[in-house]
This record gives sequence, C-alpha cells and structure tokens, in this order.
Amino acid sequence: MNKPNGEVVIVTGGAKGIGRTYSHALAAAGYRVAIADITDPAGTVTEIVDNGGEALAVAVDVASPESAEAMAGQVAERWGRIDGLINNAAYFTAIRKAPFDELTAEEWEKAFRVNVLGTWLCCKAVFPVMREQGYGKIINTSSMVVPTATPMFLHYVASKSAIVGLTRSLAHEVAQYGIAVNTISPCYVPHDASYVAKQDDAMGAAIINERAFKREMNQHDLVGTILYLIGHGSDFVTGQNLFVNGGRAFT
Repeated sequence: MNKPNGEVVIVTGGAKGIGRTYSHALAAAGYRVAIADITDPAGTVTEIVDNGGEALAVAVDVASPESAEAMAGQVAERWGRIDGLINNAAYFTAIRKAPFDELTAEEWEKAFRVNVLGTWLCCKAVFPVMREQGYGKIINTSSMVVPTATPMFLHYVASKSAIVGLTRSLAHEVAQYGIAVNTISPCYVPHDASYVAKQDDAMGAAIINERAFKREMNQHDLVGTILYLIGHGSDFVTGQNLFVNGGRAFT
C-alpha cells in the first residue's frame, strides 16, 4: 500500500477522545495532521510534534460556515493541500436521553446543527481544494445506533441516519473530481468517563453480549478502518458505510 507523501488530513474534534486517537495514528502513519476542534487542540499537537510528527492546531466551530471555511483556509495556507477530512466532531456525550415526545426543539436542533450541518459545512469547506487537486478522501461518522434503532435517543439516531444519506449522495456528486466519500459507523466506545458514569450499568454488558467479539470496544479498534479509508488502498471505495462493531450487527 502506498505510504503518504506529505499528505494532509484534517480531523475535526481531534483534540480529545476518539479524534485524538485518530490524530496520533495518522501522524504515526506519516500524515500531516490538522487538529480542528472547538476545544483547544494545542496539547494534542504538542504530543504529536514531540513524537516526531507534523501537526497544526486549528480552532473551529463546525456548525459555523465562517469557521469551517477559515479552518480549510488555514490548513491550505500552511501546507498547500488538503488530502483528507475526517468529520469526527459530534454532539453526543452531552446529549440527554429521553422519550421522543419529551425532547425539545432546541435539543433536536442542536443534534442536527452539529452532527449534520457541521459535517456538510466541513465537506463544503474542503471541497474547492480537493477539486483543484483532483483527489480527496472524506470520512463521515455515523453510529451503530442507526441499525440498532436505539430508543430514547431519537434526535441523535435521526442525525446519524442523515449522515449515511449525505455520504451516499455526496459520493455521486464529487466522484468526477477524484474525491471519495465514505461513512464509518462505530459501536459504543466508553471513552468518556463522565458519560459512562451516567449510563445504566447493564448497558455496556448488554452491548458486549450482542457482539461476536465478547469484549469492550476501545478507540484503537477504529484506527485500522480510518487508515484504510483515508489511504490509497481504498481509492475505488466510495459511498460506503463501514460498521466497526465487533460483529454486533451486519450490513
């Protein structure tokens, strides 16, 4: 498989959690990584640079058109190219689970503003650079809550369902420019201690029991799929939704 030759990848929500893991893995694989987050990404950038990698901190609010465009502009100005975008930023750990008829319009709007609008805006922001290059990789993030139809979570499930449709439609629109667009659908990864503490104790065990691999999922379980989709080995793969779930559900 071809190794990156100065290729540049933006990771939204890359300052912490799963995005931080992606950022480190990409840098270790030889990519130059733009860590874009509403949380200060400077610490993650320092970690990567100290380990011999190349990284850039970019402040971004993915739900703001101006901020998303500034993100792409800053990266292109620094490195002259944008080869990949991983839309990892999401409204999830702060979300409130509730019956569908108890959700507020504000909660519904926030889920869609960050998860769907934010994804679209970031795709739109990097598109001019990728189009000019005649190449690019975009990875959007859905969730296993979509095929499992998780209840009490309707606004989040609906927003992540929209990502699958967005990816498939966008893949057709941008293929003529050599741009591939795919979705990754992770299963539950208990990476945020405060979120885990709010969950039913039996939830994690129940999810593990539904998997073919009977263990807890961790952030590193996603890395191989990300590297595959962002790399040249998947240049003829587009519009797909890859489940990374330990065999919990099948496409």
